[in-house]
Amino acid sequence: MFLITPNATFTTDVELHVPGTEPGKIKVTFKYLDKEKLAEWKVKHGSGPLVDGLKEIISDWSGVGLDDGTQAAYTDENLKQLLIAYHTAGQDILSAFYREILGARRKN
Repeated sequence: MFLITPNATFTTDVELHVPGTEPGKIKVTFKYLDKEKLAEWKVKHGSGPLVDGLKEIISDWSGVGLDDGTQAAYTDENLKQLLIAYHTAGQDILSAFYREILGARRKN
């Protein structure tokens, strides 16, 4: 049965560009935003730092490691470090969010 109220979160694969090699693949759990909340979020974060906007829509991740080989917990600081280390990571994550929330079709 199709539910009138979407789940509060959704998880999707995100490919992160890694210079000189294959993309890194992680899973990100996003907070669902309905049309009104998405519009408010765009106004609030449209011209500000990307990290601030992402902090509001990401609730968790997996597949992100630390230098010692352990899993990196999702924290604001770890997100900031990821965005500093990889130039396109913020846009890669944001693109995955929009692809899922707006129902964009994936190429086969």
